[in-house]
Amino acid sequence: MNILELDWVLSESKVVIKDRWIHLRADTCSMPDGTVVEPYYVLEYPDWVSVLAIDTEGRAILVKEYRHGAALKGLGLVGGVIDPKDASPEDAARRELEEETGYMSVDFICLGSGYANWANQNNRIHYYLAQNSKLGGKAAFDPTEHCELILADMSQLFEPGYLKQSFHLANVFLAQKHLDGAK
Repeated sequence: MNILELDWVLSESKVVIKDRWIHLRADTCSMPDGTVVEPYYVLEYPDWVSVLAIDTEGRAILVKEYRHGAALKGLGLVGGVIDPKDASPEDAARRELEEETGYMSVDFICLGSGYANWANQNNRIHYYLAQNSKLGGKAAFDPTEHCELILADMSQLFEPGYLKQSFHLANVFLAQKHLDGAK
């Protein structure tokens, strides 16, 4: 039997905590050999978007913001949660770009999606490249984010340690073929 064909059977699922910030459930599962795994914790999150935005001068539009989980003020790409009011992941990407930076773009490219951490999270990240971005929108910062806008030379994004969030790095590398074609 191929191990990739093995599925667990879910027999029970309980919500441990659910509020604005976290939805944690504890599952009881049986493996194919009968071994019971409990509790197996799963974090349920809405899907996210990540946007590598580039202005008309070829600079990366980044945000610097405090991230309490890592206890640091970090530099990263635009992004956030896909809200129920968003008609699509691209709509969420456009909204996040405008809210966090005041920039807008009509040149969005979907780069695909992947799971944030499929071992214990259920959500995906949808990656976008927004080229030829221009100021013109209205920034509407979430008061918990305290965003600072940074315009960076694109080459900096490829320097080790410049970006520290793994899915921001994934977005940059997914965009690479489009960026190379623009040169």
